[in-house]
Amino acid sequence: MIKKIFCICFSVFIIISSTIVPTLAYTPTNFDVSAEGAMLVSMDTGDVLYSKNIHKKLYPASLTKIMTALLLIENTPDLDIETITVSDNAVKSLLGTDSSIGGFKPGEQMTARQMLYNLLLSSANDGAIAIAEHVSGDVDSFIEIMNKRAGGLGMNDTHFVNTHGLYDANHYTTTYDMYLLTTEALKYSVFKDIVSTKRYSMPATNMNPAKTLSNSNMLIDASTVHYYKYANGVKTGYTDEAGRCLISTATKDGYSYICILMNSPVYAADKITKVRLEFGDTKKLFEWAFNDFEYKSVVNTDSIVGEVKVDMAWDVDHVSLVPQNSFSSIIPASADSSTVTLDLNLDSDTIDAPVEKGQVLGTAKVMFAGEEIGTVGVVAADSVQRSQILYGIRLFKNAMNSVWARLIIVILIAAIIIFIIACIVMNVRRKSHKRHVHNYKRF
Repeated sequence: MIKKIFCICFSVFIIISSTIVPTLAYTPTNFDVSAEGAMLVSMDTGDVLYSKNIHKKLYPASLTKIMTALLLIENTPDLDIETITVSDNAVKSLLGTDSSIGGFKPGEQMTARQMLYNLLLSSANDGAIAIAEHVSGDVDSFIEIMNKRAGGLGMNDTHFVNTHGLYDANHYTTTYDMYLLTTEALKYSVFKDIVSTKRYSMPATNMNPAKTLSNSNMLIDASTVHYYKYANGVKTGYTDEAGRCLISTATKDGYSYICILMNSPVYAADKITKVRLEFGDTKKLFEWAFNDFEYKSVVNTDSIVGEVKVDMAWDVDHVSLVPQNSFSSIIPASADSSTVTLDLNLDSDTIDAPVEKGQVLGTAKVMFAGEEIGTVGVVAADSVQRSQILYGIRLFKNAMNSVWARLIIVILIAAIIIFIIACIVMNVRRKSHKRHVHNYKRF
């Protein structure tokens, strides 16, 4: 029973490990990415196509609001019923910061969904404070929740000190951590719908007239020169210290990617002219992925990948190994399947029969261009029966090699020797007695 449980657990581990995000990344040959931190990942498979300083601590600016929005969504049962009231603190605490605001007034009310549009499209800092106070009662408590949620997502290099992203030396994250956060937020349809909205008609509130909110992500705005028709989100960010930040998603021909750029340049080489390189770099990365990569099956379950020696079988001395499951990955479209290899890691060089077809005997790293892109289990291609004769011989040998068996043999030999000696002694005594009797009769 214990053996069966172990096999089941090991099999589950292999299946899970085959889905872990690969670390393989490629380098474009016809353009450079100006951002200090950058990452391009397949949203379909988790394959990393491009990475640059993804674990370097950088300032997130308004990308922070993705976490603020996520927590509002997760803590609000009905976004259309829940009402958020903007406090005096939410408005006055931002005076003099020259930051993006929603223009709210103290006491202004709107639904949680309407506030999300203001937060994510107009990047309203006052809305970020209002959300924090609504969810947790005060901003400090909300920030504690932000950091706790970040830890739960594996954002190990992130620390929040505010809800909106205004510069603070202790308010930082990484490109990789923002990837983790954004992919979590995109699991919610409401978040996905809002960040892909070009314009939103904000109805009148109790203190402000109706207005139109425009998405700050110009990739999805056809009226701008930065428009990219395949883009559908997510969020922009900017402070002098953080530079230009942009998280975007795009879908084309059945492929979806997410691109994270952090600290893109604000000024051109002349240090005077302002530039928006983050949009152009993002489009280049998306087109590079769409044009140069394909989702390919690189490992098939019917391919023999090795063999392992088998003992305790009469007419079989080895069993072939095949992948436990097929494996596909996004790799360059021009790549040949022969560039994919498997690096075997067997549990043992030899296995005893019986062997069941499909029995897990180890793992294999899937290697492309010298880099690991995944892991699969390797299993026996066929069943192998155990020879009872060879098994019996094995048991006998093992028994003979045990300490107790040797002790018993020593005792038996000693008993036999004692018995022989006793027989000899008794035989000598009988002969001596016969001679004595014979001599007595003669007299």
